[in-house]
Amino acid sequence: MAPVQLKALNGLKDNAVAPGTKLKLPGPDRAIAQRSLTTARNALAQADANAAQRKESAAKLKEAEVHFQGARYDAAAKAADEAWKLVAATTAQPTTFSVAVDAKGTTTVESRSGQPVRVEAEGVTHPVSAGESVRVVKGQPPSAPRAPLGAPLPTQPANKSKLTVQPAKGGASPVTLAWKPVEGAEGYEVELVPVRGEKRTLPANTHQLKVSLAAGAYRWSVRAVARESRSEASAEQGFEVAEAPAKPINLQVQPSKWQ
Repeated sequence: MAPVQLKALNGLKDNAVAPGTKLKLPGPDRAIAQRSLTTARNALAQADANAAQRKESAAKLKEAEVHFQGARYDAAAKAADEAWKLVAATTAQPTTFSVAVDAKGTTTVESRSGQPVRVEAEGVTHPVSAGESVRVVKGQPPSAPRAPLGAPLPTQPANKSKLTVQPAKGGASPVTLAWKPVEGAEGYEVELVPVRGEKRTLPANTHQLKVSLAAGAYRWSVRAVARESRSEASAEQGFEVAEAPAKPINLQVQPSKWQ
C-alpha cells in the first residue's frame, strides 16, 4: 500500500506519526477497487483507438485513479466500472468465455477473448483476461487468475536423430525424452507414436521421461497439464532407435597336460 493512501485513509498531513497512534488499514474494498481498475485499464487498452467513448472512458479512469490514491475505494471502484462500461461494447473482438462445473461443485471459468470477465465468490472478485482461467471451490473465494500454459519445447533427442541403445537385462537401456519446463505446469503428458504399433500417452512429473523402446522409428510430442488446463502439444519430433550389436565373446583355450 502506498504511503499517500495510508495518509489519506487516516487524515494525516505528513509522514510523522506520534507513538501510540492507531492507524486504519484498508479492508477488502481496496482489493475490489484495485481489480476494477485493472479491468478498466485492460478494456481501455483493447478498445478501438477511434471509438467515440474512448476519451470519456479515459477521463473516467483517471478519476478512478485519483479516488484510489485518496483511499476513496468505493468511489474508485464505481468510477472504474463506469470507465469499463464505456468501452466494453466497442472492443473489436467479442467477449467469449466458458464455465465448467465438476461433480464436486468446483467451477472453472475460462476467458477466451474480448473484455475481461469478472468472477465473484465469497465477496472476492477477480477480473479474468482473455486466455486466463480461475477455479472456484464451493464455499471459497476464487483462485488467482492463471495464464494459459505454454507448449513445452522438446530438447532431447534432437529431431530426426538416430539413437543406439545398449542391450540390458530385461530389455534395451531406456531412451530419455526431455523438454524445457513450463511455468505453472503440474505435470506433463507425452504422446509417443511408433511407426509400427499403437500410440501411447505417458504421464511425467518432471520435464523428462525415461522409456524403454524396441528398435524402430518413433514420433513424439508433449503437452503441459494443470488441474484446470492443458497446453497445446509441442511440435512433433521424430527419432530412430537401433540396438547396438552384442559384444563378441572372446574364448581362450588353455593347453592341457592330459594326453
